[in-house]
Amino acid sequence: MCVIAIQPRGIVISKEHLQNCWDNNNHGAGIMYADNGKIIVKKEMKSFDKFYNHIVEATKHDTSVVIHFRIATSGGINDYNCHPFKVHKNLYFCHNGILDIDVPRDSKENDTQIFNNTLMKPLPYNFYKNHAIMNVLEYTIGSGNKFVFLDDKGDYYILNEKAGEWSEDGAWFSNTSYKNSYYPKYGRYTSYDDWADDWYTGYSKNVSSGKKKYKYNKDEFEVEEVMDEDVQHGEGYDYSICDCCNEWCEVEDVTYMRDWNSYLCNDCITELELEDAEYQKQIESLNN
Repeated sequence: MCVIAIQPRGIVISKEHLQNCWDNNNHGAGIMYADNGKIIVKKEMKSFDKFYNHIVEATKHDTSVVIHFRIATSGGINDYNCHPFKVHKNLYFCHNGILDIDVPRDSKENDTQIFNNTLMKPLPYNFYKNHAIMNVLEYTIGSGNKFVFLDDKGDYYILNEKAGEWSEDGAWFSNTSYKNSYYPKYGRYTSYDDWADDWYTGYSKNVSSGKKKYKYNKDEFEVEEVMDEDVQHGEGYDYSICDCCNEWCEVEDVTYMRDWNSYLCNDCITELELEDAEYQKQIESLNN
């Protein structure tokens, strides 16, 4: 099911709550925050202590921090499918829920990646500051899904905010799994109903009724003029960003994978075990 946690500026989420999120959603975790006009993304698949150190480091900066803990529903359990995901170099996002879209059997991409690559990346550069576009996007994903965006200024934007909750210490969580400890010995949670059944029941009711319960309630912003060359991935720069590991790489070390609408570095292409024929096909298309 996953859980998203937002730590606004000046707020610190307790280690206990973060540990609960990790234990209850144990297919990888990711964090995003802003520093000097860049979005910093860190992902960890195995060690909570190592991941917690990333959160401690992020808290030192003047930025909101968005954290995602994953339970896999589609796609592989790896860095590529571990949130957050890049929409463009100045905007990343996390998702909690299951999108009602077609995901091919044995797909290497999860539903969120498919949705991002096919629908959100082509949107206008500053779409997240446009009230109408965000309303349409929120309606499209349905009230059972929650999106959290973070820009390079360290500001966050929530779709379906009221489907989550604000904790007493001022943090926002997309569901209540942060409250419940997991007991591996007994294979159960302290209160399964609190974090699983209530979410699924509410999601089912909203979907079956066809009614939208929540509206995007951010203040309306004007859409800034769309930039051309410097928002095109890699054009005008000698670096690029891998959509899997989110590392800044030399342009020649990043390849556009057309089938995924993603830019991947050579190391991630190897790690994801993409077929040589597919890889060669992408390279040839770039050279033509």
